[in-house]
Amino acid sequence: MYIFKLNSLYILFTKVGSRKFILTVFYIAVFLVGCKDNIEIEQERPNVILIVADDLGYSDLGCYGGEIATPTLDKMAKSGLRLPNMHNAGMCVISRSSMLTGQWWPKVGYGIEAGTNLAQALKEEGYRTGLVGKWHLNDEPNNKGFDYFFGFLGGYSSYFEGSPDYRLNHEKYDDFDNGFYSTDAFSKRAIDFISSESPDTEEPFFLYLSYQSPHNPLQAPKEDILKYRGSYLKGWQAIREERIEKQKSMGLIEQETPLPAYPLNLPHWDSLSPEQKDLEDLRMSVYAAMVERMDAGIGRLMKALKSTGKDNNTLVIFLSDNGTDSFSVMDSVFLNRGLLPGEIGSNYQPGTGWAYAGVSPRRLYKISQHGGGVKTGAVAWWPKGIKKTGVLSNQNLHVVDIMPTILEVASKSEVNAFKKNTDDFAGESFLPLLKGESWDRKSPMYFQFMDNRAIRTDKWSLVEVDGSGWELYDVKMDPLETNDLAQYNENKVIELEKDWLNWWKSESDNSNYEPESTGTSPHYKPQGDKGSGEMYIPSAMPKILRNKYVR
Repeated sequence: MYIFKLNSLYILFTKVGSRKFILTVFYIAVFLVGCKDNIEIEQERPNVILIVADDLGYSDLGCYGGEIATPTLDKMAKSGLRLPNMHNAGMCVISRSSMLTGQWWPKVGYGIEAGTNLAQALKEEGYRTGLVGKWHLNDEPNNKGFDYFFGFLGGYSSYFEGSPDYRLNHEKYDDFDNGFYSTDAFSKRAIDFISSESPDTEEPFFLYLSYQSPHNPLQAPKEDILKYRGSYLKGWQAIREERIEKQKSMGLIEQETPLPAYPLNLPHWDSLSPEQKDLEDLRMSVYAAMVERMDAGIGRLMKALKSTGKDNNTLVIFLSDNGTDSFSVMDSVFLNRGLLPGEIGSNYQPGTGWAYAGVSPRRLYKISQHGGGVKTGAVAWWPKGIKKTGVLSNQNLHVVDIMPTILEVASKSEVNAFKKNTDDFAGESFLPLLKGESWDRKSPMYFQFMDNRAIRTDKWSLVEVDGSGWELYDVKMDPLETNDLAQYNENKVIELEKDWLNWWKSESDNSNYEPESTGTSPHYKPQGDKGSGEMYIPSAMPKILRNKYVR
């Protein structure tokens, strides 16, 4: 198209004489203005990159108070928006089910058993669609709207050795050579996807970059781990306090905000033996190395995006699918095998202590529907679309809002897919926030997983952990859910519980609510911090293994 226009200019120049110079210049100016308008029309719909970390804590990024080196995401937050009240569903499968459908997960089913997902909707709008990384939903991505897929189908995989469920599109993938590390492989494949189109294409792209990091198994290259080794010997209490102080200076929490009490099921750092502290330091050093490696990959992706010239009109949303994993159920197995956190063949988890630091300043962790389980430190970046950069947008958001938001910016027609089907979404488009306009959530947010559940309004939070009864919080006065008012405001508990039960019956098509106890699960355990949760007992570094990771 552009070659044709340049040829037209050449013909115009050669056919006119000097006496028509002024008129020629006029025509050229009009012509170039038309070209500019055409280019703007073609570029009006943004490319979209949705980046999801797995089990990342609320405060792990530097821009949310963390000490881990995340310069790329910190820079994106500064030139974009931080969305500190973005909520997920507290657990990976149900978060992704809601995020990719714009529906509460009980309606579409565990793993998206029904309904249209975001990739399918964007394909109808003319987008080229790709998924790189973890799927963990029903069927296979190429059957669910994705033109391109590289990654694994299940919930987790070895970072160094892959797994049998890796796929390159529909084909089994097993090229795990000595240099394979999944985070790097995902970053590279993501770069290949956004760079693979021809320069003159008018087709925008949607990339769902679904990192496994920092989900277990805790594995990272040794040189990355050693960078952090020893820096966490101060303990999870000190790290949490440091993060909270940074969060206060950033305006993420107010100086006078009440802070949660220390968990009853977590030993104090000073009570640990030197061997326990050593292994815990290594555990967190591996975790930090995994997060930094992910950020570096995102940095390479953003550099590649800029080289294509499409960075200005690409919307990037970054978030985590749930809070930090507080469990560590396989320690003894791998210690008996002589394997430490970080090593090939091991499968360690962060554990309750580092989960406590990771969710700062909030309470509880992955699978819980309290703040530590369902709040994610999200970032939105879109140079062309975000009008007020470097600020905090504190409105309540939920992953169900992501699909309607993206559809509103991605539609070809004036009456776009979101506006035509507003009633079909549980989520609400937050596009006005990106434009710097006022926006407030119209409806409550609902949560449920196993024996954990919640309903949240702009004023109240009604939450239950481990099936141990409702807790009620005034989140205007007590945003971190520290002062339980349930026994003092029984009418509000009854009112909100009725709303939650009506939601559950409507969305799940089930007239009864019968929670599944975490106490019977091989993967999860009760984790309540006020007495219902199981005590965390840190493992100790065996003497025979202590020299494996020494700086």
